[in-house]
Amino acid sequence: MQPVKTSTRRPDVDWLRVLLFGGLIAYHIGLLYAPWSPYALKSAQTWSWVEGVLLGTHPWRMLMLFFISGVACRFALDKLGPPRLLASRSQQLLPPLVFGVLLLVPIQTYLWSVETLGYQKHYGAFLVDVLSGGYQKVLVNGRLVKLNLYAHLWFILYLWAYVTVLVGALVAAPRWLPWLQARLERVLHGPGLLLWPIAVLIALRFSLYPQFGMTLEIFNDWYNHALSFGVFLVGFVIARSERVWAGFAALRWPALAMALAAWGGYAMMWAGVGIPETVEKANPWMHPLYSVEQWSAIVAVLGFAHRWLRHDSPPAAVRYLNGGIFTYYVIHQPALLIMLHFLKPLGLHGAVEAACVFLGTAAICAFAYEGAKNLGWFGALVGARPARAKPRPAPGAALAARPAS
Repeated sequence: MQPVKTSTRRPDVDWLRVLLFGGLIAYHIGLLYAPWSPYALKSAQTWSWVEGVLLGTHPWRMLMLFFISGVACRFALDKLGPPRLLASRSQQLLPPLVFGVLLLVPIQTYLWSVETLGYQKHYGAFLVDVLSGGYQKVLVNGRLVKLNLYAHLWFILYLWAYVTVLVGALVAAPRWLPWLQARLERVLHGPGLLLWPIAVLIALRFSLYPQFGMTLEIFNDWYNHALSFGVFLVGFVIARSERVWAGFAALRWPALAMALAAWGGYAMMWAGVGIPETVEKANPWMHPLYSVEQWSAIVAVLGFAHRWLRHDSPPAAVRYLNGGIFTYYVIHQPALLIMLHFLKPLGLHGAVEAACVFLGTAAICAFAYEGAKNLGWFGALVGARPARAKPRPAPGAALAARPAS
């Protein structure tokens, strides 16, 4: 497949990328104050109402990130071609994945060990203990503790795997892309844009989900792969289909109504009983509500973005964050846990503590990005693109620009 010279930017996609990653960071801070949080480290103050709020994006936030990633890959493919697409994504994704798994992810277990088990060694010594345990388990004060190998970086690993599979398919049989786009355009037309994907999601929720759940372990996460890779592929295939994007815009209000209704029904059936996934497995009638919220919310967000955010170039802040948001994503989880660790002993009011965690996390991420983008290849370890050097003026340009006396 030869690269196609065409537009590679869409303002609405740039907006969505920043908003989704920013919302994800806020979501993870919210988990510190939700009773069902998966974090080993939690605030001393939790509120049950936070769980209901988080359920508003819980079913669809990561799924939509995969969709947007598929759209971005299509634009990159048209510019680069398959081999260079894989090389570009590998260069972007693999360094922060390796760096994060080795040095950032263990921070969560380290801070928990300090607070819960009275671990007194510094972080460097802890990393040595982690390496000696094979990076799966670590011996802390006589207790064997399992590490979360990928933590939030599972998204990066999965995305790289999906791009690799996609490029392999494009190299082996390049004609499937226009063929599949034509058929998806036919299926995802009118109400089918809402109903057919929801039907597929419900089928997956009743079939694969009870068997596999969401493990976030790449070789044993088949429900998640069917879901995430499927949506990634849909985003990739229909990225340049104006007919489908127009359908998102046309259905935005019905989709929003369906998403809100499904969210309300799911939240009432869950009613703060425990971890949402555990409650849902005991009550399969929650599966359809979860699936309806998943796709309806995605259609609504895409539709409103296509309607409101597409026509003008994004403001400078969005353009800046679009370059730095990946670094924010890589850094944010250890940053928010470090902030919470040092704020908890102060005994602040919960709202004040949460605000400080948010502001401190944002400051750490911004500082990391500003430093990393000027470090060339070293900055790539946290996902920063090197800052472009300003072009030097041609010799004599300043003299030529000077007005004649």
